[in-house]
Amino acid sequence: MDEPRAPSGLARLLESLREEIDPTFEFVSPGPIPWCPAPSDPTTVSAALITTAGLHLLGDEPFADRRLGDTTFRIVPRGTEPERLDLLAPYVDRRYIPGDPEVALPLQALETLHAAGWIGPPAPRHISLSGGIVRPLPGLLDSAERIAGIFDEDGVGAAILLPSCSLCVQTVCLLARELEGRGLPTVALTLIPELTRIVGAPRALAVRFPFGAPAGDPGNAPLHRAVLREALRLLSEAPGPGTLRESYLGWRRSY
Repeated sequence: MDEPRAPSGLARLLESLREEIDPTFEFVSPGPIPWCPAPSDPTTVSAALITTAGLHLLGDEPFADRRLGDTTFRIVPRGTEPERLDLLAPYVDRRYIPGDPEVALPLQALETLHAAGWIGPPAPRHISLSGGIVRPLPGLLDSAERIAGIFDEDGVGAAILLPSCSLCVQTVCLLARELEGRGLPTVALTLIPELTRIVGAPRALAVRFPFGAPAGDPGNAPLHRAVLREALRLLSEAPGPGTLRESYLGWRRSY
């Protein structure tokens, strides 16, 4: 049986932001959604992951605890082991991520799909941001430009974005738009499809998982791989900008 997500949704998120930040707060779209065609042969594409789970290497500069959010990012190299990540930082969701970081940053799942021939070699560098960015602009645009430069240096051919909180949905939509506009095809997972429709993402996959675990429940490696496979299929099958597909995958099921 699927585990129900707490009734947050777009209306509750807006209510909270208007009470705590700005009584006139609204989510808005930056305009027409950029679009970059996906590579014809995904098996040769190097894919990068972008998470908003606040993960970073032990010893890295921590994310700032700012009221409106920290729009900077950290690099997580390919092959990073969980013990090298700061899993106890105050901004890391404690429900699922410390038990299995793959729920928000499925590095091993991506490696396994590469070994099985689904995708090319994973990117040398993946990207992590911290969730809860209320006012993402203009800071996020600067980060997106720098991230695009890193991916260009690494020969990345596609990016998969994984939001871990409600506001993170806005963050990954904006990042996906910026990267797509710079010639990199993307697919963003979403935990609030209504918000994704407002902000707009080139391609989005709506997953029915709790906040903090966009790739599925801890320890369920087959599910983590299945989520990435769905994302990769959407990458190549989406007919045009603004495509939003519902995932068929379920929480704590066997695969």
